Amino acid sequence: MTIEFPASTYPDSIFTQTTPDQTQSLDDSPTFNVLLKGYKTRSMMYERLLPDNTGGALRLQGPRGGNTALIMDNNGSIKIKTGPKNTNVAGSGILGIKTQGQQQLHEGRSNLQYNVGGSENEGQALNILAYGDVVEEVKGATRYLKATKIYLQATDEFIIKGQNIKIQAGAELLMSATSFKSAQINKKEITVGQDMKFGAGESSDIKFDPRSSTNIVSAGCINHKVAGDYALRAIGNIHIGSLGGAGLLIKDRTVGMKLTTKTKFSAGGITETKLVGTAKTLVSGKAGVEIDTEAEFKAKGKAGATMESTGKALVKSETGEAKLQGNQTTVSATTNVTISGQAIYLN
Repeated sequence: MTIEFPASTYPDSIFTQTTPDQTQSLDDSPTFNVLLKGYKTRSMMYERLLPDNTGGALRLQGPRGGNTALIMDNNGSIKIKTGPKNTNVAGSGILGIKTQGQQQLHEGRSNLQYNVGGSENEGQALNILAYGDVVEEVKGATRYLKATKIYLQATDEFIIKGQNIKIQAGAELLMSATSFKSAQINKKEITVGQDMKFGAGESSDIKFDPRSSTNIVSAGCINHKVAGDYALRAIGNIHIGSLGGAGLLIKDRTVGMKLTTKTKFSAGGITETKLVGTAKTLVSGKAGVEIDTEAEFKAKGKAGATMESTGKALVKSETGEAKLQGNQTTVSATTNVTISGQAIYLN
């Protein structure tokens, strides 16, 4: 390729000047000193000095029409300027850099601004592709990331690690996963509104430490509705108590505690069963009350004992002895009194 340079001397024998050269006063205007000018592309390199004789710059101007330039001024600044973008020409107006690596040291603040510049880039203002690890480190300061929407995607594993981690949402916080596991020493959740769990899966609360405990404390009501069976078992004791105070969940408040079932009801202990009340204890049944035991049956009242019936009353022993005994015994009837037996002893 032949390298061509502009002429340094011009012939004066074949040109006859008919008009004088034009002159221009630059007393109040910038002065220019052209160092190099190409006659094919009209590229040039020139110096520029402002009228105050302090604002000077060296400018490397690109081909005519491209409006590209490299500017170095006396303030120590370097500016690179590309030309306008032509939508009919691919790659126009861009700054392309290809290196084997880079190393940058910025002693002051750096400001970067990226604009979309058109509709052909799917609204992307910055696109970075890295074939390897990308490491960012901020020492002794804060890293801010702010956007209308932030989307982070990992094809394998996503890790967030920190001494303290806070996730704050002004509206809804949604998390979804095929499996969700968490491990911590202490866990505390504060909910000032509704706490709802919805799903068809199994829920298990397992504690292996014998010192562990589960406490449910509510200033309001607690409601359990189970469509299947409900089992409550304990190796230790179970205490259920009620003060019978005010509430909103239970409509019938004539009794403080009520246990009902549509079928049979059974309550018993292996060694002993007690039905104890500090006041009066009442056992009633609309279809009848039956007390059955394979051992001895005792009904005892320290103040007194009364057996009444609006119908028949029968005291019967099929195989053993039946006694009616007291310091003073009265047998009376409004009609007849019948005493029968193989032998009757009156003493």
